[in-house]
Amino acid sequence: MLDEGEIINVDGDRDDVGHSESASSVEAFLAAYPDALVLGGPYDNADAANTMVIAGSQENTNVGQFDWIAFYAALYNKEDMSNRIAGSAQQNYDCASENSYFLSTSPIQRKLKATTSTRRVAEGEEDGRPTLLWASWFSGYGWSVASCPTYQSDTECEWAAACNVKILSRPEGVGNAPESLGGRYWYLSDEEFLEFGKDADRWVYKSQHWLKVFEEKGEEYFQQFKAYRNQQVYDTQGVSPNSWYEQRLAEYYVVGMDVCAIMGVDDGLHKSRWLRNIFNDPIGVMPQCNVAEIDEPYVAPVSDCMPIAATLNVVSEGEGEVNVKDNAGAVSAVQGFTLIASLAVVASLW
Repeated sequence: MLDEGEIINVDGDRDDVGHSESASSVEAFLAAYPDALVLGGPYDNADAANTMVIAGSQENTNVGQFDWIAFYAALYNKEDMSNRIAGSAQQNYDCASENSYFLSTSPIQRKLKATTSTRRVAEGEEDGRPTLLWASWFSGYGWSVASCPTYQSDTECEWAAACNVKILSRPEGVGNAPESLGGRYWYLSDEEFLEFGKDADRWVYKSQHWLKVFEEKGEEYFQQFKAYRNQQVYDTQGVSPNSWYEQRLAEYYVVGMDVCAIMGVDDGLHKSRWLRNIFNDPIGVMPQCNVAEIDEPYVAPVSDCMPIAATLNVVSEGEGEVNVKDNAGAVSAVQGFTLIASLAVVASLW
């Protein structure tokens, strides 16, 4: 029988040193501990004995990935807590989305949106919304860019839609899909990528290896991109070089607020936490782990979003028209109000 807190490494091919005990296979492990629970990965056999498969990494959307907190909560009878956490995260995410929509649309557009139940997507080309290039270089393959036929296609598509910005999506048939990778992943050549992304307003380079590709391609190549010339290129090292695929999963709503902030469609108060301007911001450093706080609830170090529209004086004028009185001054006023509230209240998910 396992002692409380005891961890056993189960690896089918090797014995590891440094654990209280190791097992050479799942079968051997279950033979020794027949009542133990095995948490498997998305490609493990879900029908195997005592096995629960964790497949959060297979979710395409941020909310879908985050909601796996309920899976873990159920193991510890913490469903109520997970519901509160998920609800608070969703509330902040939706608030940032509504703020960006309010600030980036005309009164008549907001009136029309109020009469439809269809969620907006980020593929439209008929307006002047700012454009976002989401791309990174894979050595030996090419440029990997966003593919967003719908906002649910991937996490970056969802963030762009939430912030009401246009994300550049790879056109059908453009690029190559190496057979060595199963034909699932598409890459653009330097020439194709230049034509694809040269006019984007902002560029998120989803990697910690910007300097490496910069040295490989040279500044002359990047000078052809509007986002680079305007110093609007961001990478994912705001918290630390390696946190994007780890701690970031617990803060999808913060990344959503970051995207709105770098695209200029927020209240102007949120400082991007995960997305780092490569020209102006230092690489983030994770704080030292405080063992005394290991069992404390995790709270993201950002303030709650405050809705702009609800604070402003919005009135209807005639049929199909909405006017915001003294809109510029009102937005400035709500920024000040939000700042005061942010300084006075420490945001908590519980």
